[in-house]
Amino acid sequence: MPVQTKAIPLMQSGGDLIVKALTGSGKTGAFGIPVCEAIDVDSKSTQALIMLPTRELAIQVAQEVTAIGKYRGVRCLAVYGGVGYGPQIDGLEAGAHVIVGTPGRILDHIGNGRMDFDKLQVLILDEADEMLSLGFWPDMREIASHLPEGRQTHLFSATIPEKVRSLSRFFQHDAEYVTLSDDQTAPQQIEHCYYVCTASNKEATLLRIIEYEDPESAIIFCNTKADVRYVTNYLSKRNIDADQISGDLTQGAREAAIRAIKQGSLRFLVATDVAARGIDISDLSHVISYTASDSPEVYVHRTGRTGRAGKSGVAISLVSGLDIGNFRHMQNVNKIKPTEKKIPTEKDLRDRVAERLKVKVEHEMRSLPKDVVADQIDRLIPVVETLADSHEGRRDLAGILAAYLVEHRPETTVTEPDAMEQGDASEAGSSSSGSGPKKRRGGSRGGSRGGGGGGRGRRPR
Repeated sequence: MPVQTKAIPLMQSGGDLIVKALTGSGKTGAFGIPVCEAIDVDSKSTQALIMLPTRELAIQVAQEVTAIGKYRGVRCLAVYGGVGYGPQIDGLEAGAHVIVGTPGRILDHIGNGRMDFDKLQVLILDEADEMLSLGFWPDMREIASHLPEGRQTHLFSATIPEKVRSLSRFFQHDAEYVTLSDDQTAPQQIEHCYYVCTASNKEATLLRIIEYEDPESAIIFCNTKADVRYVTNYLSKRNIDADQISGDLTQGAREAAIRAIKQGSLRFLVATDVAARGIDISDLSHVISYTASDSPEVYVHRTGRTGRAGKSGVAISLVSGLDIGNFRHMQNVNKIKPTEKKIPTEKDLRDRVAERLKVKVEHEMRSLPKDVVADQIDRLIPVVETLADSHEGRRDLAGILAAYLVEHRPETTVTEPDAMEQGDASEAGSSSSGSGPKKRRGGSRGGSRGGGGGGRGRRPR
């Protein structure tokens, strides 16, 4: 990867680096490879410390560094809060060459005398813009006071604001600035688009877009934990396969949700920016911003969850009148020109579903043995023609096919007409305040648990 080609030799030659590269461009390998190559595996001392803002990212990076250093015998330990101390203490006593962790738990171990950084050679701050934010700054200063002066320090992030470069001087000396994205801040493989809707109609717009776009998998970003809970429940009650991660959940629940979407057993993950920052999910097809990001940098990190490692992806934003100012600012700063799309109408949904169904049927027909087509399907054609000959027959045939689709092709079921009470009027982009779930005729199936799923809206796997 280009970032690895550029950064690895510089890290090996000594000195400090600030590396700015697009999300999904291979930054973990860029620091993980030289770190693992430099480890003295005959020593039990900790020689590298990698710090990150979230538990999920710490787990992910620790797994990748472990894989990189496996055949050299590099021992890597993930250290983060929300879980028991036992396994972490055992790993420290066994001798962890590389510690990957979050500031809070690292400070906890330092305070209890369980971490010794006397032999530390390298400090890595991944997602550096977040690590040097005001929320982490006191902890970072405290940790730095326990680290040797002669170490190397490297900062990696997709966005490096001037504030980060200024604060980095506390950790670094004459750092070299390496950038692979001066003229762009978002991967070029991502299609950026947005839908204008009213604030009170966002959840129904989201549902309609999901059914129209039919994404393989997606992360849906919200600005608050309350919105995460609301959107997850809204989708789950409509049997959309969705789960959530936010700071309110236990670490076990968060890990289970991320593991499920990575493995392909979960289709939609609803998350706050902090909870999902830096998460690498292979082949994630869509990122959806339910609420506009607070800053242009946040938008870059959101959309960077898709289009990773040269793959394509789609970034969708739902923009109400309350969001439009921040959204325009994001476009100007990030030099992105998203395409405005019209909210799909009921006819658009029906046409799209019919198109998908036709493709599926044709594909399955081609895979059937020829004798099955000749002996069984041909025998049923006269039955279908008989039903279609009369008005009542046509109604019967339509009912039979619709019932079959509900049972065997749940992904083809479209939104009920009253799921969007304002209908096409929402496309005009007017804004209103307040939000709340619209009642759908006939109630809803499924539970309200964040991990609910199955039935309509769930893709067969």
